[in-house]
Amino acid sequence: MVADVWFYTVLGILIAFIVFFVVFMTWLKTQFPHPLMMRVLSTLHSALFGYEKAMIELIGGRGYKSHVFPEIVKTMQAIKDEDPKISQLFESKNPEEAMNTWMEILKMTGITKNGRIAKDGDDKYKIIIPDCSLHDPIHEIIGDAKGICPMALILASSSAIADDDSKSIEINYSEFTPTGTSTDMKLVKE
Repeated sequence: MVADVWFYTVLGILIAFIVFFVVFMTWLKTQFPHPLMMRVLSTLHSALFGYEKAMIELIGGRGYKSHVFPEIVKTMQAIKDEDPKISQLFESKNPEEAMNTWMEILKMTGITKNGRIAKDGDDKYKIIIPDCSLHDPIHEIIGDAKGICPMALILASSSAIADDDSKSIEINYSEFTPTGTSTDMKLVKE
């Protein structure tokens, strides 16, 4: 059996790589569009869903808080000075403002035009991306596989930037539509 520290280190590195890969592939799509790119990205979604399933089976949902979200935030910190909008993210006063700032970044990059964060009660939010530019053919290929939209994971992670450590993020599996996703999340006091 692998030691926990090695497992979590490798898991963190893989998650950071996947986030980087999604951003890179989105940029690449604008530079050198190729008909196979979306097919390749569908394998990325499959890989992510496989890791999610394995993580939940191995360490439960706590793995998101202790390993996934912090790795995504580290990546955001690494690119903080590359754009004023990303710098603005780190000035967010509350989790909702942070998520809305990241949603604006997704809109700037063309990943979504109509995405939004809907408050769904006290510390409950719905991450709605009805028109993800990465949906075709990914959503058709993944079918009814359970998983969390990578963009929803990143948006939920951004909430941790403005939140103090007294709340943890709980995120549900995404509901996939032909062109987008809807994902419920909540902040829970520990």
